[in-house]
Amino acid sequence: MIIETKNIVLKSFYDFWRAYRENRYTFYILKGGRNSAKSTTASERFILDMIEEPINGLCIRKVDRTLQESVYEQLKEAIMFFDLQEKFSYSHSPLKITYLPRGNYILFRGADDPLKLKSIKTADFPIARVWIEELTEFKTEEEIQTIVDSILRAQLPEKLQYKFIYTYNPPRRKQHWVNKKYESQIIPDNTYVHSSSYIDNPYLPQQTLDEIENVKVANFKKYEWNYLGKVTGGGIVPFDNLIFRTILNDELKSFDNIRQGLDWGYASDPFAFVKMHYDKTRRKLYFIDEIYGTKLSNRFVADEIKKRKCEATLTIADSAEPKSIDELKSLGVKIVGAKKGEGSVEYGEKWLDDLTEIIIDPKRTPNVAREFESIDYEVDRDGNQKPKLEDKNNHTIDCARYGCESDMQSKNKVVSATVY
Repeated sequence: MIIETKNIVLKSFYDFWRAYRENRYTFYILKGGRNSAKSTTASERFILDMIEEPINGLCIRKVDRTLQESVYEQLKEAIMFFDLQEKFSYSHSPLKITYLPRGNYILFRGADDPLKLKSIKTADFPIARVWIEELTEFKTEEEIQTIVDSILRAQLPEKLQYKFIYTYNPPRRKQHWVNKKYESQIIPDNTYVHSSSYIDNPYLPQQTLDEIENVKVANFKKYEWNYLGKVTGGGIVPFDNLIFRTILNDELKSFDNIRQGLDWGYASDPFAFVKMHYDKTRRKLYFIDEIYGTKLSNRFVADEIKKRKCEATLTIADSAEPKSIDELKSLGVKIVGAKKGEGSVEYGEKWLDDLTEIIIDPKRTPNVAREFESIDYEVDRDGNQKPKLEDKNNHTIDCARYGCESDMQSKNKVVSATVY
């Protein structure tokens, strides 16, 4: 049974439906603001899968008591939209929707303990479709990975494919694991990400639109987060001067104002080294290269720096490890320790934020891209924003502060390096 979908698909979701039909991905991420029709679209696609494929489906939310009044009713609404009520049956204990002509069905499970899903099996048809609604209810990515691993256990019959749909409203905080994974310049090849907002939904009633407009006037940041699906952080976005693009080899040849910074780390905290070009006239900072990882010995780091022909250019490092600085120096790396003072962290972050552009090539420096785009400001226990970035996942940002220390000037001081 094939249903014609060209007249039911919202224009803003054309690309999603096309990618889904072409079986190009395993994971389909539908994120956006309220009233954007992402859950409606997911439910319609899910019902069509049950009709078109000899497979079972599984719908998941973090808490099982939320299933009936959300995804279960959403799927029933999709069935009614297609006018297929006579083709499906419904069960409430347990929750289950069955496609009668074939006998395949959709199960519903809470994931309060994701490990419980390891034992889920169906005999007649494989579970090849999974919809996780409100992805942000899960506190860690590991919880989701446990679910994925539980499903991707068996080889599917020929021509069948596993597909996962995740729907959610982006969390406000940039450091939330969901934002770090899907609000990124670096998306895995098996993952499709779609963004939408209420503006893409032409079927909203006027009263809803009026209320959205009221919120827009009263609190624009709340409007951006709730209805446009933007990650606004604590209200002010750090580094709104980021430019993500390819840095061409011809550009590299013209870069002659090189800056290098280094942040120590070993086990749980990664080591980071970055190479930059600073265009003083235009106040643009280009990230050219990086070394990044855990358990990197000083000798290995020195070899990597030499391999990149960076050993003769001055590197400014975190001064917290003078013995490591001396060791790199003995290994042939030109290196000094950064001069730290009261307010130097906040001052360096502000200097970076005040640049005209920070240009990052995600292929050349993927960890720089990840850290700069996901960093957010610290907040106090009442949720009020502090004038300082969060002190986590900021190793390449610290590198940039150290490397550009001599370029940072204020009326009262010049930040400089201290040689060991």
